[in-house]
Amino acid sequence: MIRWLPLVALFALAPSLAAAQARGSPACKDAAMPFAATAANRLAGAAVSGKRFIYVRESLRTPGVWVKGTRELRADGSMRYTCEVSRSEAGPWRPCRSFGSVERQTAGSRDVGVWSIKNNAVCAAKASFGEQTEDCFALHRQGAIVAAMRVSGPRAACVQGTIILE
Repeated sequence: MIRWLPLVALFALAPSLAAAQARGSPACKDAAMPFAATAANRLAGAAVSGKRFIYVRESLRTPGVWVKGTRELRADGSMRYTCEVSRSEAGPWRPCRSFGSVERQTAGSRDVGVWSIKNNAVCAAKASFGEQTEDCFALHRQGAIVAAMRVSGPRAACVQGTIILE
């Protein structure tokens, strides 16, 4: 009976290991929040409908490379995602060859998906990875600076930090 204990423990952990792998390891670094995220500086989630938010983060996959993600949040709840890379934080930019977590990547530089507001946070899921990789971010503003703070979802989405909202 004691010989079966490690095997039983392994099967008990299998769902959580599979879930962790599905969520994936980040391919780029979250940025530090530029200011304290508080209820007073939190933006209403609905303020992003019809807008794009853009974030530039340092790659973890390739040293010296920067990743620029753009999420266009359309009024109908659909989303268009674009990934670009550069050797400089300021560009020039070229399309990514792939995107996603270290474990789960999709070829190309574009994807579509859906977005919604949940508990006043912007939540999005890319079609290539499905609902189980939905990420949610609370948006905060201090003066002219807007930042996204992860509320839930995989760490593979390296949105956290300063963003451009246009």
